[in-house]
Amino acid sequence: MSLRIFAAVLLLACSAAAQEPPVAGYFSDGRGALRALVGVQGAWQAPALVPTGVESGGFVERLLWYKTANRLWIRMESGEWMVFEVPEGPAAAMFHRERGTWLFHFPTTNEVAEWNPAAESLVFGADDPDLPPPSQWPEVIGEGYVLERAEDALFVKDAEGRTSAVPLADAPVFQLLLVEGGQEKPVGNSFVMPPAAPGDSSTARFRVRNTGSIAVVITRLSIDPGPFRTFDQFFPPRTIAPGDFADFWVRFAPEAPGEYSRTLYINDLKVTLLGSSQGLPVVELETASGWQTLKAGEAAQLGSVERRSVLSRRIRVTPAVPLSVTGEGFQIQADSQAGYYNLSFSSDKVGFARGNVVEGQRTFPVEVTVTDFPTPTPSVELLDEPGPARQIRFRVKLSEAARTNLSVAVSVSFLPDTGLPDDTAVMLLPNSIRTMPLSIAEGAASSGEILLQTGTTAGLIQIRASIGSKTGAASFRIAPGAVALTSAKASVASANAEVILTGYDTVRSASRLAFTFYLKSGQAAAPGRIEVDAAAQFSEYYRSISGSAFRLRAHFPVSGTHTELDSVEVEVFNSVGRVSTGRLRLE
Repeated sequence: MSLRIFAAVLLLACSAAAQEPPVAGYFSDGRGALRALVGVQGAWQAPALVPTGVESGGFVERLLWYKTANRLWIRMESGEWMVFEVPEGPAAAMFHRERGTWLFHFPTTNEVAEWNPAAESLVFGADDPDLPPPSQWPEVIGEGYVLERAEDALFVKDAEGRTSAVPLADAPVFQLLLVEGGQEKPVGNSFVMPPAAPGDSSTARFRVRNTGSIAVVITRLSIDPGPFRTFDQFFPPRTIAPGDFADFWVRFAPEAPGEYSRTLYINDLKVTLLGSSQGLPVVELETASGWQTLKAGEAAQLGSVERRSVLSRRIRVTPAVPLSVTGEGFQIQADSQAGYYNLSFSSDKVGFARGNVVEGQRTFPVEVTVTDFPTPTPSVELLDEPGPARQIRFRVKLSEAARTNLSVAVSVSFLPDTGLPDDTAVMLLPNSIRTMPLSIAEGAASSGEILLQTGTTAGLIQIRASIGSKTGAASFRIAPGAVALTSAKASVASANAEVILTGYDTVRSASRLAFTFYLKSGQAAAPGRIEVDAAAQFSEYYRSISGSAFRLRAHFPVSGTHTELDSVEVEVFNSVGRVSTGRLRLE
């Protein structure tokens, strides 16, 4: 019987149900979420499928599973989920190839259970002395992929031993902090304001810090009516970038003696503010224009001083009572005249310094600005050759070694070529962000290495580093190119041949494919070269995704003796050119 390949029923995955980037696996991120590993090597994305409560998970031999507190979830081939009650804590999974079953290990009880899909049963007590101990089971998350965990990052290793970082995006998190003496202190369910005399006031500075890795939006900041008021505040809605913060102040200004209590609201967070008022001594600061009455909790500016120099000011208190001072670099000494004190400050640290003059239970913040030498100019140094679908390293260099600790704002931007959309895979890793702060310690001439994922779309990528008003930048292009294939497989069985291609298309213009099957004799199988116009299918697919990663699956009915088939060559065309797989051996 003659052998013939039929082209009439060619199926492209990108024109049917696979209208999304290829899914390489599934994993638990160690932060409570089950995530999918989407894209190709060097252009990974990791959307959350189950956002909370997940302790373990994976994708072993096409079996998707995950573990919550005391439940094991297993996905059937039908798409339905089986749920089993199991010991609490994490779990690990391994495929038993000889039995065709899956083993699950539960470390908290050291039990092993066996999942048999044919019987739809999970039986405890399973074991095989020929298998490695559970502590040595690899964390398999997909075909040819193993997850490796570090302190603050996750890495995927493929079958060829290549390792790349996995970007993560956390749920928005913020923390309320008290800022005092340059230090941040967590605020609990209640906060006691410094006491204030009737007609006087005290203040406290608060900070909302985004401790997550994605932006958080503050939609409410308010206090119940009463003697507590916010000032020097931000106004909702306010977006706070990862690692960034927004400050506000609260003033306690009682009109009469008494004990006061009101509620502070920040989004859904509630904090009870407490305040006390009674008659108290008057504390004053000597200035060039006379004596300035200090208010508890309200900062007084002492002026600026050069690094390592001494700033001196006089303070008096009526009636005369003891005073003390807190804060690094601040000192206070009683004068020979009753009720008068000498306040001094000196520091070797450049920046903003804050101390507190203390009288009884009240604190009077005082602030000093310490000046220093000019800020060095930053520049961006690329450490790897840039290109599409890569994770490259770079660092920030300084024009001279830092003379004090520096804060650098690092950002990456992407300008796609004309007619192309943004590529969300262009990001700073491992937190999947485009803007991040970093610190350079005093004495250092550069930062540590930073990882950038370049995505799969043609365009201009620019990296910027800013220290105050000084900025350095570096840029490179992802050039338009022919379709790049990262994986190509072909197989034949009985009356069907299958070709699977994985790759990316930087210009998102893939349009035509050609398939040529060859016999073991070396001749082309009938009908010869099979050409397919797939422009419409690719165009529809690209409209549904960011980037250009794709996975294409083509099926060919085979008439005749399929064992005569030896190999197939696939050609893919886009607006830039042609790429060929060469002859792929049919498995």
